[in-house]
Amino acid sequence: MISPVTLSPDELDQVIQRVAPAGKEFGAARICRMLADEHGIQTVRVNIRCSIGNISDIVSKCVNPKIKDLGLYVSCVKPPYKINNKFGQPSGQMLWSFYREAANDAEHNPESLSDALRRDLSALKDEYPECYPPSLNETAEGWEEVLRGAGDAEC
Repeated sequence: MISPVTLSPDELDQVIQRVAPAGKEFGAARICRMLADEHGIQTVRVNIRCSIGNISDIVSKCVNPKIKDLGLYVSCVKPPYKINNKFGQPSGQMLWSFYREAANDAEHNPESLSDALRRDLSALKDEYPECYPPSLNETAEGWEEVLRGAGDAEC
């Protein structure tokens, strides 16, 4: 699992030089400054504090392409808890953070990820045997065929 990170002052300086090279800080730089100090920030807090309506648009166009070579990126994750709006309805808000590229993450190990996936698939196969091909080594086409047919079953 990739964990969110906070940035050192030097890392933040490098990021700001990339997203605001002329020295004028707009939305992209405001987002970076906010996320540098803390992670897991709710969408509404980023919206209000940075005066940004569409965070994803700014991040995907003005932040991530410019900091990719630093091994960093900004992303959001679904929170592990419900965030309701003032009417008590689910808001769809996310939690925003800086992350380091997976290849540089100490927890990134393709072999252990593959083993974990195989264990998860085996557990699902045991729980829902009618929904899975007979072999975990089934071809991609075999899995797709089962998934297409799964709409007919009660899976």
